[in-house]
Order: sequence, then C-alpha cells, then structure tokens
Amino acid sequence: MKKFLLTIAVTMATLFATAQTKTYTDNLTVTVNGETSAPQQTTINVEKNSDGTYTLSLNNFILASDEGDPMPVGNIVVPGITATESNGIKNFATKQTVPLTEGDPEIASFWLASMLKEITVDLNGKMTDGSLYCIINIDLTETMGQVINVVFGKDIKAARSYEDELVVTINGNSSTPQQTKINVDEKTDGTYTLSLNNFMLVDTESTIPVGNIVIHNIAADEADGVKSFAVNQKINIVEGDVEAPFWMGPQLGEVPVEMTGKMTDSKLYCNIEINMTATLNQVINVKFGNEDVTGIEQIAGEQGEQVVFDLTGRRVEAINAPGIYIVGGKKVLVK
Repeated sequence: MKKFLLTIAVTMATLFATAQTKTYTDNLTVTVNGETSAPQQTTINVEKNSDGTYTLSLNNFILASDEGDPMPVGNIVVPGITATESNGIKNFATKQTVPLTEGDPEIASFWLASMLKEITVDLNGKMTDGSLYCIINIDLTETMGQVINVVFGKDIKAARSYEDELVVTINGNSSTPQQTKINVDEKTDGTYTLSLNNFMLVDTESTIPVGNIVIHNIAADEADGVKSFAVNQKINIVEGDVEAPFWMGPQLGEVPVEMTGKMTDSKLYCNIEINMTATLNQVINVKFGNEDVTGIEQIAGEQGEQVVFDLTGRRVEAINAPGIYIVGGKKVLVK
C-alpha cells in the first residue's frame, strides 16, 4: 500500500458517474406471533430507477428462532416504490405481491422460496442519504398461518446536511482542507446517525475510494444550545454511492472508530479516528469543521419574543455578526 500524500476527495461527481444503488446497514428485528427476535445487523439495498421509483432488496432473509433452527426464507425484492420528499426525508409506502427467490446456496442449501414462489408485502418507511427506516409486513396467512413483521433501522425525526472544511491526517501528514458535506439524521429515540459518504483518499498518483462511513446510535448531551457527543464503536464501511473500480472499505471488515464532536442546527464539528492498524497499519484522523461551536443561533431563535440589544443599548433585529449581545437580560458571546 502506497504512502498517501494526502488530499481528500468527497462526492467526486466530476470524476465518477452517479451510482444508482445505496447500501444501508442497520439493525433488523423480526416479530412472529408476538415473539420478537434479537436485533441483527443486516444490509438492505435501495436502487433508484430511471423513472424515479425505487427498488428495495432484502437478500438472504432468514427467520431466526430462539426455540428452533433458523428458517431460510429467501430474497425479498420490492420494485416500483414511489417516494415523496419533505425536509430532506423521503417517505414511501407500497403494498404488492412480489416473487420470492432463493438466497445464496453458500448460506443455506434449502430456501422457503422454493415452495412459496411469491408473497404479499406491505412496506412503508423513510430514507435519507445516510439512514433507512422501514417496516415490512409479509403476509403468509395462506401458507404458514401468520404475518411476519420486519423492522429495519430506527424512525427518522429530522435530517440535516452540514458543509464545512474537512482535513485528513495520516502518519502526521495532513491534507489541504476541502469543502465537504456530512449528513446527520435525528432519530425518534433521541439518538443520531452521522454519515460521511463517498470518502476517498487521494495521493499524487492515485485515488483510493474508501466508502461510506456511517456511525449509528450517537447519544448527545445538550448545554447552552450545543449538543456534545462521543462514541467508540466498530463499524462496517460500505460501498460509496458513486462508481469506482473498487471500494476498499467493505474489504476491511469491522473497523474501530472513535468520534467526538459538537453540533447545533447550523454547525457541526467532529473529530473521527478510524483505526486501520490491523489492515493498513495506520490510523486515519478526519476533522470536520471548527471546534469553536456556539449555540447563540439557537438562543436567539428560542428567545424570539425577547428583545436583543448590542452593548451600546441599540435594539438588534437579527444577530448577523460576531460580538457580545444582551439576550433575555444576559450577555451572550457570538463568535
């Protein structure tokens, strides 16, 4: 592996054509007859079709049981899904009868698909660039006398995109800051999902496509309008959303990641340590934004009914410049 003379390329639309398939990895639970399985990390693919509809694929679906042997079901592919977008979140719902095909023979020698042939699915959910949440009800009342409920991911409450400078450091060598986008999805359980898509390492001779870095289950503590967070977990880096000769991330297996950061509705700072010592013998540091994140924009918005003054005593209609202001009778520093 070459020593990188670092720069960073993210969402390189000028170099690669836009791909049509997104890969989502998250927890999946199955409920049958009131019994819910333990969450299992699963992958679902969503392909955008040329007519603007989507095709969702849950491959190698297996019914796990605490009491008996797992039941390999097969590949569930739902085409022609229409979605409406609101506030960065695509909402979708469909009910249709679809073929059920056998999964990979390397995983199981027998698949229920060889008997059922087709199934009726009732599907609804939400998706962003970084998150997918969906509920799939599979009607098997005629064949097995039951409806199987499948839940993937967590419900999405809000989605935000942040743009700022990103710097990558490897072995003490730092890249030139590059304007980059990071997406943060807020889930209904109060956690967050952060996604840095199409992450690539570029030296003077070659481009190394890494993939989508997606970190789930981020808990944040809020103080003075700023949410602070810290996570230490292992993730699987999935293929990016642009065409490339290969994506290195999926070949790395589980990668340890440590991240700290702060965010408001308009600003994000995060420092991500990606430990690749086991595979590439190096730790990659990714720094996004400015650490000096303040919650003044939230204070001004939340105190909308209160009058804001500058230090000369003049009333301020909007806080548009750095300085010290009087908000609700208190001094607030805007940087």
